[in-house]
Amino acid sequence: MYSKEVLSRRKFFILAGASGAGLLEGCSRSAKPAGSTYTAIETLGRQHAVTRRALAVMEKIKNSLNAQMVRSPEIAGGAVAIISEFMINYHQLMEEKYIFPAFASSQKTADLIATLRRQHGAAYRLTEILKPLCADLSKKDQENRRKAVNMIHLLTRMSLAHESWEDTALLPLLRVVAPGKAYEQLGYTLESAETQFLGPGGIEPTIQKIAGFENSLGIGNLDSFTPRPEDFS
Repeated sequence: MYSKEVLSRRKFFILAGASGAGLLEGCSRSAKPAGSTYTAIETLGRQHAVTRRALAVMEKIKNSLNAQMVRSPEIAGGAVAIISEFMINYHQLMEEKYIFPAFASSQKTADLIATLRRQHGAAYRLTEILKPLCADLSKKDQENRRKAVNMIHLLTRMSLAHESWEDTALLPLLRVVAPGKAYEQLGYTLESAETQFLGPGGIEPTIQKIAGFENSLGIGNLDSFTPRPEDFS
């Protein structure tokens, strides 16, 4: 429903703008990067954790909209931009390029991967709808706010389930479909791709941006998620 047309167009613009010809193909032939420390599953797990923090920011924005609070469009727009640039145009593209093809011969995961691909397309569509909505969250425009709340709900609900299924039903099988040296090389490839796409700082600048939004929304401390004593009554 979503994936073929939307994702092929998205890939074209991303790859056309990448520096150097054959960037992604070159990553697959890369030697071990200096200081490489993460396996493929660890790299993907860190990326999932970053996207979940961005989604938690979106949930906080949704709750604020429901409570008729006015939030800065810079926070909402910045959070949507991170989801668009990091989750969709980087992380999901890496999965489509390197992870999903590893399962091409596995009938056991065929339906799951087909669903994951459709959800990648749906996430792209939802973020494209959210970008203009989050540019103006004025209390005067209740229809805009209502639609933003609904789109955020659809995005976070799907994306959290999406990553949970990947973490429990797909990635544990990665060492089976790409055993030994192939799995080791995949780790190097993903780490090299992270530097190529995100720059020398890798994932850290994205985490810092999210942390800034968390602090602005009052959720910058993990303890803010801990139930208070009165919550148990």
